[in-house]
Amino acid sequence: MRILLLHSSSDMYGASKILLITVKILKKCGHVPLVVLSEEGLLSQMLKKEHIEFRLIKLGIIRRKYFNFKGLINRLWTIWMAKNQLIRICNQEKIDLIYSNTAAVVVGGWVAKKCHLKHIYHVHEIIQSPSWFAFFIHKIIAKNTDHFIAVSHAVKNNLSTVIPENKISVIYNGLDYSSLSSNQLLEKKLSLNPNHLIIGMIARVHPWKGQSYFIDLAAALLQKKQNITFIMVGDAYPGNEYLYDELEAKIDLLGLKRHFINLGYREDISAILNTLDIFVLPSTAPDPFPTVILEAMACKKAVIATAQGGSLEMIEHQVSGIHIPLNNAQKASEIISPYLYDEKLRKNMGQVAQKKVNTYFSLTSFEKKILHLLTTIYEH
Repeated sequence: MRILLLHSSSDMYGASKILLITVKILKKCGHVPLVVLSEEGLLSQMLKKEHIEFRLIKLGIIRRKYFNFKGLINRLWTIWMAKNQLIRICNQEKIDLIYSNTAAVVVGGWVAKKCHLKHIYHVHEIIQSPSWFAFFIHKIIAKNTDHFIAVSHAVKNNLSTVIPENKISVIYNGLDYSSLSSNQLLEKKLSLNPNHLIIGMIARVHPWKGQSYFIDLAAALLQKKQNITFIMVGDAYPGNEYLYDELEAKIDLLGLKRHFINLGYREDISAILNTLDIFVLPSTAPDPFPTVILEAMACKKAVIATAQGGSLEMIEHQVSGIHIPLNNAQKASEIISPYLYDEKLRKNMGQVAQKKVNTYFSLTSFEKKILHLLTTIYEH
């Protein structure tokens, strides 16, 4: 098959990692992937390295910053222009199937309809608010889509409010965990105190990802144990850099600066994870299926996440990870407290987590399921 893959960004956060894995699988199995991105970035560099063809076209990606009259006009015009360019590509390259990765890409179904092609949507989001937008975007993507891939049952449940369940398949993300070498550490580079417990968070800086909650949690944990260093990793979408500044200001206001290291965007995620004693992802809205949790589990880390979204399917409370309440730092700190002092407890949990990730969220399983679904949809 010749498959046109449309993606919403050129960063290397979770959805982009899965896109790269998917195109590598397609290429390995004899298919011909052609990726379309809106801009150059780390993902386009990785595609070049893998000798995978890609094109740059402004796809009219849906972001909250366009939720105004001028922004919506901009998106409609950009999507219209993208549609015309993509139709030409489908005709010139004799495309057999269109695959849209993330709900922020809405043009794919329109192009598929115009070119009489099958269209698959790989949804990595749980869209709940604003409610008018959630309803609108689900209706738009449902209209010209033959089948949906949901990254978790939490995502499927969200989609099924508008889309028939028989049109949605759950395929858990899978990664190549062999690259997460335990020999990579950052203690010396970061001048970390060897007597400190290292607790870290890795995520795109966004209000619902929970960086602010992480800072509140740090303040609560420091009341129980002083020798802790907290590490935050991640950057904001262009135009949202103020969020990063607000986090720095909050850390300073609470007097936590000497306990915090804010690294911004990093590519050495394996080294960072292996440096941590505990990994935290305190999302304040349902996180669909955070890839970084898989990476932390593979690195045998005690994983802490809010009890919602995909994390409920990824970790079992106090077995392969810890679930904490939403926006209640004091209660969360009480749940976490035993793991601050007991290294054996943390290590045992990390070993269970690694076993689980290799059993249920493997790259082999992902490859088998994604290939079967794409082939089935195309042939029917």
